Amino acid sequence: MRYVVNRPANLLGDFDRVLNNLFEDNMVQGRRNPSVDISEGKKGYILEVELPGLSEKDVDVKVEDNKLLISSIKEETKEKESETSDENRYLLRERNRFAFSRSFILPKDANAELISGSFSNGVLTINIEKSPEKQPRSIKIKAA
Repeated sequence: MRYVVNRPANLLGDFDRVLNNLFEDNMVQGRRNPSVDISEGKKGYILEVELPGLSEKDVDVKVEDNKLLISSIKEETKEKESETSDENRYLLRERNRFAFSRSFILPKDANAELISGSFSNGVLTINIEKSPEKQPRSIKIKAA
């Protein structure tokens, strides 16, 4: 399984972001890539993705053109004016948006039709079954 990095080429923007982040605590606000563990067994592959603070409703998993795509965009709810005018109001709010997108190229022996997923305790587990190995087939030649 191979991890694919999708980054548009924007050198000037990247340079500006690096300079701005020198003085900030968090490197990229609102965009973090979750940690992923990938293991291979006799029957298939297992991806374990750490997604603390998310639920199965917040995550989208797709297979397109032999790629496994995992993504999420979670918007925090906007508070009403009545909530901010009470005695409690935000002085600092860093948890306003969370988004990520990861993609993995499926191995040749992966069966894209037999992919399943489960979500428990902030960990998304994706099971990818292997296709049965194709055996060489003998072709009988008949006399004409």
